[in-house]
Amino acid sequence: MRQAPTPAGWLACAAMLSLTPAAPAAHAAHAASLRGAVGGEARVYADAPAFADQDRDRTQGSAYVSLNASGQAQGGVRFDLDLFGRLAPRGSHEASGDVRQATVRWDSGKTEWKLGVLAETWGVLEAWNPVDIINQRDLAEDFQGDVKLGQPGAVANLQLQNTLLSFYATTYARGRRYAEDEDRLRALPAPIVEEAFERGRWAPGLAMRAKFRLGSLDLAVSQYAGPSREPVLQPLAGRNGLRGFRAVYERIGQTGLEAQYVAGDSVFKAELIHQQGGTDDFWGGGVGMETGFSKFAGGAGDLALYAEYYADTRSADAPLTPFQRDVFIGARYTCNDAHDTVLELRSTYDLQRHSNLLDARAQRRVFGDAVLSLSLIKAFDAQRDPALRGFERDTHMKIGFAWYF
Repeated sequence: MRQAPTPAGWLACAAMLSLTPAAPAAHAAHAASLRGAVGGEARVYADAPAFADQDRDRTQGSAYVSLNASGQAQGGVRFDLDLFGRLAPRGSHEASGDVRQATVRWDSGKTEWKLGVLAETWGVLEAWNPVDIINQRDLAEDFQGDVKLGQPGAVANLQLQNTLLSFYATTYARGRRYAEDEDRLRALPAPIVEEAFERGRWAPGLAMRAKFRLGSLDLAVSQYAGPSREPVLQPLAGRNGLRGFRAVYERIGQTGLEAQYVAGDSVFKAELIHQQGGTDDFWGGGVGMETGFSKFAGGAGDLALYAEYYADTRSADAPLTPFQRDVFIGARYTCNDAHDTVLELRSTYDLQRHSNLLDARAQRRVFGDAVLSLSLIKAFDAQRDPALRGFERDTHMKIGFAWYF
């Protein structure tokens, strides 16, 4: 495995297993479920890779499996488990995977407690969530940042009348995973060869989040103190030039605000952060809108249009990150047919560097419990943009098949 479960992850799994049906009769599970998916992907690249050490085969395949288990024992103790693994013969690591979630949960009055490997999602925007900071992102699995790594820690959720208060404590900071060496879709010209965490990898992180519902308006405010999820990349020179990067994770504080307002068929969204400490103190965030058209053009399908704008005030020395001066637009058409067909077109345009990432997707259910998917990704004028430069020659079509059980 590229990323083995952390020691805290093994402890969480052991704690979870002690409360599952294998435990004494007093904890016998009377509600359990097992779900998952087995799938494969084939990517066809239009060009040879940009870097000499990348695999030069323009057709590459991989297979993956995901497993989701949940259950409840007597006394109200519940567990959730989410495992993922991938085999990629043409990748820099043939086998990779992660414990994305492994938690036990129980209630004590109005408070729910959760302990183990957490999978937490904050934010309301479609393309990127600046406020989302509990879990590290897995850019090796998905270069667009939609996949995250499990985070060891604990949560206490206190439910009040119209407010949910959440208190977080995390430890064992995860390093960001990047594509490297033979991998395509590499954001960096060389691998991460060293990782350094200010105050150490095991130094705790703390967070608090309050979520309010006020009629059609949802608000959330959060405060985080702990290791940054975006490393400062320091180049390391070798005999033949750049041999890699040292990823430095600084201690930061981040204040976040989320807002979402529903007005008829439209949703207005916003996220705002203020981050202090580390290399830079800055403000950042995004605003957006999504609107839907039911039975579009007299047909059976529904059309959703969305647009978002992102900006921040970070300096040129801050860690490289997407969505610093970007406009994101997209359209999603749900056919509402017997095969759950969905078509989507997305575009991300950098206002500062004038680059563009185009992403076209389609998926359709086949054979009852399987999904066939197709996507096309193309970067335009990527040479102007440090965040896209590594993808300049990675235009590709991806065909995926997944069977769900």
